[in-house]
Amino acid sequence: MLGEFSNALDNAEKTPQRLVSAVLSAWETQGTTGATARNLAALAHIPVSSIYHHFGDMEHLLQAAQDDALQAANRWCYRQVELVHGARAKGPAALGSLLAAIIDDWCETQRTLAFAFRQSQLMALRDLQHRPTRAHWSAAWRSLWQRICGHLDLADVALATAWFFEGAIALHLLRWRRPVDRAALEELCHGWADWLDGHLAGPSPWFDGARDAAAALAAAQRLAPAETNAASIAAAAARTIERHGIVGLTHRAVAAEAGVTLGVVSHRYRTSADLLNAAFEAIYCRMVPTEETREPKPMPRQEATDLLQNAYARRENALGLEELSVATARDPAFAGFAAQLRYLRGRSSGPYFQAILGEERSISAIDAAIFSAFLSGRGNACLHEDWPATAADVSPLLARLNRTRAVVG
Repeated sequence: MLGEFSNALDNAEKTPQRLVSAVLSAWETQGTTGATARNLAALAHIPVSSIYHHFGDMEHLLQAAQDDALQAANRWCYRQVELVHGARAKGPAALGSLLAAIIDDWCETQRTLAFAFRQSQLMALRDLQHRPTRAHWSAAWRSLWQRICGHLDLADVALATAWFFEGAIALHLLRWRRPVDRAALEELCHGWADWLDGHLAGPSPWFDGARDAAAALAAAQRLAPAETNAASIAAAAARTIERHGIVGLTHRAVAAEAGVTLGVVSHRYRTSADLLNAAFEAIYCRMVPTEETREPKPMPRQEATDLLQNAYARRENALGLEELSVATARDPAFAGFAAQLRYLRGRSSGPYFQAILGEERSISAIDAAIFSAFLSGRGNACLHEDWPATAADVSPLLARLNRTRAVVG
């Protein structure tokens, strides 16, 4: 009898952690749609009432899961610093492979935590009360790279590296072809190190090959001009995701948003997967204009530099892209989108970066992708932490990349 009582106490003590683990698992495998009381109770093998007994409500359970993930992420960061401590390597040449190894470790061995981080981003974009938790994640990345960059004698670009890291982990969480993705990540990180050493990124055959494949996939998925009705429905599906998340994407909801009948939507997009594909394509095309529709807009260097003050996405656009990215990272069925999101980044920010550098230095596709990843991390600081973005944020980076002439101050 005493043994049964002891087991009951033990199970009671474990129940909160089982629920937290269920939330983290749901965020990784199902997203917001899986974080319901009934589903989480089933995953934890406990009654639904236990959620309210231990946490009061679902909101407190979700916050407990975020807190648990943050603590684990901070422990992981501490381990990375410990493992690097004592190494003789210094300077930019030491950073490239190390940066790639840390990003890969986070996205592969800590994948559950990686999805918890992305979920914090979605939560903060949808409800401002979650911004403090999202800010704690950024603080963890800044602390990690302040310590590592300090050890490598790169303290002046620690913040810039933390921003690049945040943008790069979002890309590397997207799986397309594992060996190619890992090789391309190495090139991307070595390109960042090259920048810190005063020159643009070196050759990137893996990244360039993947980019060509991604461009072919994008062309194959693009809607034909004659499919005006389909494009209209796809745009309505994209707006539905932005307003209600993936869970709110139904044929009926899209029909109401598009102002057409349910039959019209169902005829054009027969399954939920078809509708989701169309919505994602619409979001992607709006965020990253195609080569055919994007008109180059040359601008003077100083004008491009001045625009750094407001170079981040609006909250509604960031939300759509985040929903697209997280769902694509989670579902292998969207590998084609993963390739596009990974390797076509920088098509809009590339010309902008070219203008900042000047015509005498020609950037490559991977340079544009590096700049895009950096701006993504910096933009998150602006969105979630009210970071007062100015051109001076980029000064240490440009000072290293552009040693031979005056740099923005």
